[in-house]
Amino acid sequence: MLRTYDPAPRAETMNADGWNHNNHYHDPLIDVVPHGCRRALDVGCGLGTFARKLTARASHVDALDENEAVVQRAREMSRGNERIRFIHADFMTWDADEPYDVISMIAVLHHLPYGDALTKAATLLRPGGVLAVVGLHRARSIVHMGARSLVAYPVSAFYRLTRPSSRVGAPVRDPTMTLMEIRRDAAALLPGATVTRHLLWRYSLIWVKPQVSRDGGGSQPRGAATASWSSSSESPSSSLDVRAT
Repeated sequence: MLRTYDPAPRAETMNADGWNHNNHYHDPLIDVVPHGCRRALDVGCGLGTFARKLTARASHVDALDENEAVVQRAREMSRGNERIRFIHADFMTWDADEPYDVISMIAVLHHLPYGDALTKAATLLRPGGVLAVVGLHRARSIVHMGARSLVAYPVSAFYRLTRPSSRVGAPVRDPTMTLMEIRRDAAALLPGATVTRHLLWRYSLIWVKPQVSRDGGGSQPRGAATASWSSSSESPSSSLDVRAT
């Protein structure tokens, strides 16, 4: 059976912030963080790799994970970075003290009740804030699974051979929703959200929370991220990936 997660990399190539299928999408995700971002929340932070990158754009980052051992390891790896606060908690039962300018969710949404998690993330954003998701989706058929893997596996192998690798550092769970189902539910819950399929068994969901105008209507905030990151062709020389069918 073809699997959609990273096998354990060779020990000699391990690097705490090295390459894996999730980290591959960090840079384009960082690009949608609003300028002047004050507060960021990284849900399912794992070892804190993306949270550490977020500190280059955000004054304060809350990094949350329900795995206590993973949170402790992330704290150790981030020692000296005063912009990050690591929190051991279940996102669905946790309460924030104030809204966020950006919320990131990388390879965690399929571990949570999809609709409830998106709704909670939306309520935790300030108007004009950005929800940035990289997630996994289930292939709609065995044929589709084989077709996308035929292209993705060689690209994945190239990156593993040419870059230090990193374990995902979190429990693995296969996704249950197809991309069609993800798009359908996102459209109902987050009008205007852009869901894009990417090559390495991932998709992105980008949503900007509308600002409420004086007449009560919603409007796109000036200076906010656009509803999608820009795409480029997937190739071993490209740092961005990458829309794929």
